[in-house]
Amino acid sequence: MPFIFGTAKTVLAAGLLAAAIPAAATNEYAELLRPDDEEPAVIAISADGEIQLTPLEDVAPNTSETQLASTDTVSQIAASKAEETVSADEQELQQSAVQDSSVLYRELTIPYPADDPLIKKYKQEYLSSYGQKWLKEVLEAGTPYRAYIRDQIKKMGLPPELEYLPIVESNYKITAVSKSGATGMWQFMENSMYPFLSKNQWIDERYDPWKSTDAALRKLKDNYRMFQDWPLAIAAYNCGAGALSRALKNAEIKTFWYLSENNLIKNESMNYVPKLLVIADIIINKDWYGIDLPEIDEAQTPDFEEIVLNGSVNLHLLAQKEETGGKAIMFLNPAVLTGITPPGNAYRLRIPAGTRTAIETTLKEQNISIYNDVYTVQKGDTLWGISRRYGITVNDLCMANNLNEKGILSIGRTIVVPIIN
Repeated sequence: MPFIFGTAKTVLAAGLLAAAIPAAATNEYAELLRPDDEEPAVIAISADGEIQLTPLEDVAPNTSETQLASTDTVSQIAASKAEETVSADEQELQQSAVQDSSVLYRELTIPYPADDPLIKKYKQEYLSSYGQKWLKEVLEAGTPYRAYIRDQIKKMGLPPELEYLPIVESNYKITAVSKSGATGMWQFMENSMYPFLSKNQWIDERYDPWKSTDAALRKLKDNYRMFQDWPLAIAAYNCGAGALSRALKNAEIKTFWYLSENNLIKNESMNYVPKLLVIADIIINKDWYGIDLPEIDEAQTPDFEEIVLNGSVNLHLLAQKEETGGKAIMFLNPAVLTGITPPGNAYRLRIPAGTRTAIETTLKEQNISIYNDVYTVQKGDTLWGISRRYGITVNDLCMANNLNEKGILSIGRTIVVPIIN
């Protein structure tokens, strides 16, 4: 027969009614206990739901402490129940973890304090059933790029945890654009992309997952040279090296965790590093946690080579003419904004591995638009007038320069003029 000790009001307030008695006895229990009862009592509940309420003064002197629930007060019981709930959640999160004692936990190369509140928060979030499902979907979305990111990290001698930074940044979405204008899988702002990436009217390399990966890793490595600490280097990638340097001037201890604990950096950066490290920990130790997450699928990793173009090419037309790797051409060159490569003779176009001969033949023999002339708009120029001068259509000019036929040309603007081979 279990016992609960306390006043009626505190017993009800602690929510012990449903936890302590059978559902069938709930109404009877509520009738016996009125919230205005202030006298301490012992409530005895039998296995079949029979309830007996005894004032504490009437309890037999020889009643054991065990029978009195070790003389716990209701507040202590309630606190214990709360701890049990947290413990139960943690057990549920890791109930499938480490079924085999031969599975060893792998420490991260970037250590973190396990008792940090944000670490605990994100570990609980990402180990939940929803969090696991989300991680699986994101990793699958990143399949075309993960192998390249991992290889580049190894080549540069960087921490393997950085492989998962695109999850925090963009969920591996190469077309992601934030409210502040951060663009691409690695979320470069326009004012922070140079000298790593290029942008003009034809291309924006922030959309290129391969070039932006190289740029992001170089930037992270530069941050590490500056701060000599990986959590700080990662935080600087989020908030900027200048902002982080100013925050460190006000810090007695020059660590990310001190900055975070003392609110010396913005909330986004405060959450940024713990989120990455928890995600990396879970993915790296997925077997230890007992989680099913996708490995890198080499079969879905694009294999490509490059060719150097002689003049600009309409990739849409090339993709239509080239049966061997037409669709892949657009996928492999996402930095080309309008499907028209930049003018000049030095643009390196990615093509599927093994298609070089076929594509070069297509470029030479098929009616592919090659854009090899550039015109500077003069006063009085119109799209119609320029098109007549070069013997092409207004639509050709608009498509090559991402223009509207009714748009107004700015004096001094450089436009590409398509020449049909």
